[in-house]
Amino acid sequence: MPDPEVYRAALENLPTGVCLVDREGKILLWNDGAERITGYMRQDVLGRSSKEDFLCHADSESNELTGPAAPLATALLEGKGTDAQVSLRHKSGHRVPVRLRTVAIRDAHGHITGAAECFDESMAVAEWDRRQNKLAEYGCLDNASGTLNHSLVHTYIRESLVTFAEHGIPFSVLCIEIDHLEDLKARHGPGAMAAVLRTAGQTLEHSLRPGDAMGRWNENEFLSVVQECSAEEAIKVGERLRKMVSGTKIEWWGDRLPVTVTIGGTGAKAGDSVETIVARAEKAWRASQKQGGDRVAIEK
Repeated sequence: MPDPEVYRAALENLPTGVCLVDREGKILLWNDGAERITGYMRQDVLGRSSKEDFLCHADSESNELTGPAAPLATALLEGKGTDAQVSLRHKSGHRVPVRLRTVAIRDAHGHITGAAECFDESMAVAEWDRRQNKLAEYGCLDNASGTLNHSLVHTYIRESLVTFAEHGIPFSVLCIEIDHLEDLKARHGPGAMAAVLRTAGQTLEHSLRPGDAMGRWNENEFLSVVQECSAEEAIKVGERLRKMVSGTKIEWWGDRLPVTVTIGGTGAKAGDSVETIVARAEKAWRASQKQGGDRVAIEK
């Protein structure tokens, strides 16, 4: 049989993220793929307990999977594997959707001796990365947030309105603003504001489907164009985005900066222009803000 180190070397170099823990949950292996997908290097992770859940696993509804519900804990305690779409918190703070699988590792007698977790970026994230690289070449990205710029978002809305008028395919626009951004800037400086903008922008982008669009509209405002989505369906999309952003984590000079967003949205209507549909989404945002923020309102 080949030397066991051959198998270890193969695992270490896989592009798929692989995490191996012992019976107590101590991390024994963290490979190249795990470093690339999460931003955590081996020296950050090896020897730590998986029970710390520094990746903050969350399900497709953005509910945190902690304690006995954590995928590795389920494998260690019950021997049950997991195969699910979840999101992980990147070291830089934004959330990354992945396809995650866990398995219990057993000895020759069937006793659980550890567990393994592997994860791959979702196709949406891979497509987002590819598209961003291309769009950057054409000057279509907002430098501060890393998302689409105002001009390109305007184009997406205009084209969606033409498709809606000719074929009746619905779409919605969501106005998304980061809560208390100016207060954060006053307390922590413009550098903290820039970090929050980029982290929130990347989280929002990663949370949308490849056919949707999202970019920076004004200084503190993002707009998302959600295809094949009526006003009734937009509330679910908005809640998912809100939860995803609230699950981000930004470390700033020893402080953890909380990030929440307030969202207003609307669906396309006959006779709409870019100006009218955006105005309705912003009106819904103002209504949501009056209720205290960190919530979603839809103008029908």
